[in-house]
Amino acid sequence: MTTDYRIGRGGHEDLHRVYPMMCYDFESWERPTEAEFHAAMLKGAELLLLKDGEGRECGYALMLKSRGAGYVLLGWLGVYPNVRGHGVGGVFLSLLNEWYSALDGILLEVTKYPELEKARKLHAFYQRNGYGDVDCAYTCYGAPTALMYRPLAGAPDISAQVKAIMKGCYLPLYSEKQQAEYIGIN
Repeated sequence: MTTDYRIGRGGHEDLHRVYPMMCYDFESWERPTEAEFHAAMLKGAELLLLKDGEGRECGYALMLKSRGAGYVLLGWLGVYPNVRGHGVGGVFLSLLNEWYSALDGILLEVTKYPELEKARKLHAFYQRNGYGDVDCAYTCYGAPTALMYRPLAGAPDISAQVKAIMKGCYLPLYSEKQQAEYIGIN
């Protein structure tokens, strides 16, 4: 298996091709529609594609970047089944750190944590890769969720600013009214 990976920006055709894999990786309640993702890309969301040294696509990440605040939300990340379990997810996270190194930090959500075993494993995986919990009570689509953060060029603790940061990150995808319905932060 190759160890030479790179990421690049995908477009709308790529999203259309990748969306069925997102349907495989994420439950319908935690995954916006393809049309919502296309609209978010027109407002600044980024689809990043992971490719190996031979140009084979190995995964995707849909990123929601806060306008002007210096943060990005790793909204949906998937490594394709044929390369899972070989350290590719950790490599992908490292490449995302490089891609966004000028920003203050990367946030992500682990839904149904600590309720589900899968969520506990994902949480542990992200901790091993430098993410820590943000000190807040957080729900996403009505489910208890761990909000995690990896500082890059920014402060190590964003708890006091997390509401404003998340509002900015979600604006390409959801209006403020929709955010109030889908996201809870206390």
